[in-house]
Amino acid sequence: MKNGWEPVSAAITVLVDNTVMELIPDGSLVSRLSRPQNSFLSEHGFSALIETGNKRILVDTGATGVAVAHNLKLLGLKPEDIDIVVLSHGHNDHSGGLSLFPGKIMAHPDAFFKRYLVTPAGASFDLTCPDYGKFKDRVDFEKGPVMLAPGVWATGEVERTHKWEELNLFRIQRKSAMEYDSIMDDQGIVISSPEGLSIIAGCSHAGIINTIEQAVKISGINEVYCVLGGFHLIGPGENKIGRTIAELKRLNVKKIIPVHCTGFEAIKRLSIEMPKEFEYATAGCRIILGGHS
Repeated sequence: MKNGWEPVSAAITVLVDNTVMELIPDGSLVSRLSRPQNSFLSEHGFSALIETGNKRILVDTGATGVAVAHNLKLLGLKPEDIDIVVLSHGHNDHSGGLSLFPGKIMAHPDAFFKRYLVTPAGASFDLTCPDYGKFKDRVDFEKGPVMLAPGVWATGEVERTHKWEELNLFRIQRKSAMEYDSIMDDQGIVISSPEGLSIIAGCSHAGIINTIEQAVKISGINEVYCVLGGFHLIGPGENKIGRTIAELKRLNVKKIIPVHCTGFEAIKRLSIEMPKEFEYATAGCRIILGGHS
């Protein structure tokens, strides 16, 4: 085991997701915090809070800042209580609430360029982060793996070993030129716990299998316990569902928790084809690793 990867206990709370679901039973790993009169808000976007030791690490901030602020308040927390915000990548459904947080922000150098989604039909959607000038003095840019807390790392740029995972849907504007965007800023957040590695993926634009294998590579730990996040298996990504499920089985991932951009069809198939591994989660769900209290 490499230094900095010693197992730790942690809690992961899904603060922002496209959906929220109440009054259904907890899973074996996922517990539900959202309740009537204590309801979490949802929006198209993603944010997850990692609590470990005396550190609070926020992965992404959702699309508007409304949901993340409301849901933090339900946990008894304020934006000032967050030690660092880590961007999984520079799209606005993951970064819209950045200006709320006064502390340090960590991102890849590509995160704040103008970004677009271009559909096969030719429609274009602006995915650019909020105005970088509002918080540029608080941003640390990193391309490589970074330890965020003992046992908690950002993967940095993910090696694109499995080319079949890439989708040619995105564009990035550098100065005046519009280019194909391979979304090299896409990264995962990895927690080493007694159960093995737990990986949080914002959208898996690098590919969820590539992301898992990057986590194994940088940690030297082969046991993958839990993978939580958006797997981007919607739209043209539906063609990758079968192969992704086969690869998740090959990697012997113990718990699969797909949210956000994974898509209904992929979530349905994961629940059917990997029933022991699958856990259903939405905004307002919590996962405990290593007996964290």
